[in-house]
Amino acid sequence: MTATTTITGTTAAQRLARWVTALRYEDLTPEAIFHAKRCMLDTLGVQLRGATLPWVQPAYLYARALGSSAGGNGTSTISYHGDRVPAPYAAYANSAFSYSCELQHHGSPESAHTGVIVVPVVQALGEQLGIGGKDIITAMVAGYEAQGRIGAALATPEFPRHFDARQRHFHMQGMLGVFSATAAAGKLLGLNEEQQTHAFAIAGSHACGLLEYDEAGGEVKRIHGALGVRNGMQAAMLAKVGLTGPLTVFEGRHGFFAAFGGAKPSKPEALLANLGDVGPDNSFCITRCTYRIYPTIGTCHGPLDIVSDLMKAHQFNHRDVEKIRVGMYERGLMHVGTVKRPRDVITAQASLAYSMGLRLVKGSNSLEMYIDPALWRDPDVLAIADKVECHVIEKPDLIQYAHVEVTLKNGKVLSGEVNHTRGSAKSPFSDEIMAGKFRTLAEVVMSRERVDAVMQAVNGLESLSSMAELVPLLQK
Repeated sequence: MTATTTITGTTAAQRLARWVTALRYEDLTPEAIFHAKRCMLDTLGVQLRGATLPWVQPAYLYARALGSSAGGNGTSTISYHGDRVPAPYAAYANSAFSYSCELQHHGSPESAHTGVIVVPVVQALGEQLGIGGKDIITAMVAGYEAQGRIGAALATPEFPRHFDARQRHFHMQGMLGVFSATAAAGKLLGLNEEQQTHAFAIAGSHACGLLEYDEAGGEVKRIHGALGVRNGMQAAMLAKVGLTGPLTVFEGRHGFFAAFGGAKPSKPEALLANLGDVGPDNSFCITRCTYRIYPTIGTCHGPLDIVSDLMKAHQFNHRDVEKIRVGMYERGLMHVGTVKRPRDVITAQASLAYSMGLRLVKGSNSLEMYIDPALWRDPDVLAIADKVECHVIEKPDLIQYAHVEVTLKNGKVLSGEVNHTRGSAKSPFSDEIMAGKFRTLAEVVMSRERVDAVMQAVNGLESLSSMAELVPLLQK
């Protein structure tokens, strides 16, 4: 089949492509526009700080080298460093920077970290093609929607014999991110419905990512978003020039849901139910993100907030603690409950026990606390880490639920719980907190005046005539 062959039927890829290609800025709600700008600013803050971190420099050097081999025909800019390289290489490096230190936001429930995929894509292609702010926002919403809906579909009872992808050892980031990159890139490249369908079909063959870094370390996780970016942009570009893929890429016998979910869905038409019907009970996925202020894997955040609140309310310190019991859902514990002795930055950030030690001993969970090797061996921090015990509490309707019980040496037992992580749609951060986070990260690498200029540009994103107006502000 060629890309010009007429497609009939209503596979999931076709329905999703139809929606992506038809979406217009005028279809967006004020909330979706607001959150698109919030997502971009949040991602750019992490990206700018991440551009200076040593463990993602290999991704930068790789992208720069590939860009140089392209003969100096750069169309897009690598943030902070200023190298101009072909768009996929710029997006690759910027994605690695954006995913560098666990401060990136999470997309809608079950969707993984959409911003580290979508924002670098629209940066790079927006600059290359001179695309204006309204179209950038529209492409972002399309990308978040694609990743959010596919991730949520993978986690529903629509599978007659459901296995969670993470229990099958896959990392959701590259697995889902390839589709959001494909949607955003396809939107900016102007793919028609048939081409966008094939772009999704091609992207399915690029879904990837393993979770072994959780236990054995290694900084490869930092490029899992970049893999999705590169593969998704490639899928859209290939579809534009005629490559085709299987139209049943999602629900087919050997498709995405069978491969990563353990079975094909019994009702494929339910995967995209109410797509485009925005209302009180069906908001855009981009409006349901969870933002972070701790540089740790997200399931650490609720327990850290609980312990912080208990310390303030009851005035105890680490020397008073006998035992800490933390309860959360099983998937969360799989992510953060294994490591007690960090070996590198990623295992420090994936360790709930170490994070608890920092909170109680140092009174902080700042990024610097995770990148200092001396703290990985701090006896007081590790003594608290050894006192942390984890257990499973399953609350299917509250996947962010966490319960913490702190037993003091005097026998007193303190406890607290959260139903929704702070920073989530159900417990949102204020604009002041989000602005403060951006400033804290960006002012490490640029002047306050430049930070103000970036914030002003992003806050007025819909008014930009081209993404090229913002990009120069992101350089050192």
